[in-house]
Amino acid sequence: MNDGIRRRRLLGGIGAMATAGVLAGCSTETSGSDGGDGGDDGDGSDGGDETAAPPEWPSYLDDAMGDTSQDARGQSEVTVAVGPDGSLAFDPVYLRVDSGTTINFEFESASHNVKPESQPDGGSLDGTEGGELDVVDQGETYSVTLETTGIYAYYCGPHEGTGMKGGISVE
Repeated sequence: MNDGIRRRRLLGGIGAMATAGVLAGCSTETSGSDGGDGGDDGDGSDGGDETAAPPEWPSYLDDAMGDTSQDARGQSEVTVAVGPDGSLAFDPVYLRVDSGTTINFEFESASHNVKPESQPDGGSLDGTEGGELDVVDQGETYSVTLETTGIYAYYCGPHEGTGMKGGISVE
């Protein structure tokens, strides 16, 4: 008698799992034979895969102050706030852009700079003028157009030890 009950429970469980698998396969909405979105949907993007895996940020950024991120692909110009509200952070910390995007680092508080930690070969992130401790005045802007694809990591010289770091993925 117990064998019959166990067999029925097993078969019932298998049937439930099979039904769930079939229903899960039916819940995907597609338009077009390839399952894609049909290309450019008029939203200003290039019709690329907006759900692509996020970049592999270097471990250097593991202790970055804050966790703000922005996917600005499709925009020709993007602003990164330097020291917003007097903080020791960049906003956003993590930024995704297309090749050819201009990044405007706007200094919202004093005593900061932007220095490259790493970048791809041919990268053009030179950072602000001067040495590690030379700072930029509040209200100033440092702009750079990034053409070379890859990951760029940067920091504020006077505040690197506190985690004032950021990253840009040029795709």
